[in-house]
Amino acid sequence: MASAKITPDNDAVVTEIEIAATPERVFQAITERKQALQWGGGKDFKIISWEMDARRGGKWRYTAEERKHPETKFDHYGEILQIDPPRLLEYTWFASWHPDPSHRTIVRWDLIPTSTGTRLKVTHSNLAALAGAAEGYAQGWPGLVQQIKNFVEK
Repeated sequence: MASAKITPDNDAVVTEIEIAATPERVFQAITERKQALQWGGGKDFKIISWEMDARRGGKWRYTAEERKHPETKFDHYGEILQIDPPRLLEYTWFASWHPDPSHRTIVRWDLIPTSTGTRLKVTHSNLAALAGAAEGYAQGWPGLVQQIKNFVEK
């Protein structure tokens, strides 16, 4: 089960989960288009596009739509700041639904090897300036990392 914690300054959400797979396998799932399209959807949202140029300075973007209201689109995009396969991926995160869509937040994926697989730690930071963002992401990230776990472990 994934857990999410909001930092005391309300600036970051830290989500962690144990996955019974190697860091290499988990890293592939989060960076390869074909795999992300398989785990990235859910009961409420459908991924309609997903692209990542997995290198420092590379761009990434994905767009989702609500299943109940397909006219409602959510665009996410940014640039890769750090990448060290299979241990680290960090990128800027801009989102069309933020109160200020030009506000830069940062998502960092740490993949830590364990005796049973990988401890995946996702830190989404620079959220304090966006009212309610930390609370929203604390509800969203656990479901997303659970989807990755379910996909990788099947």
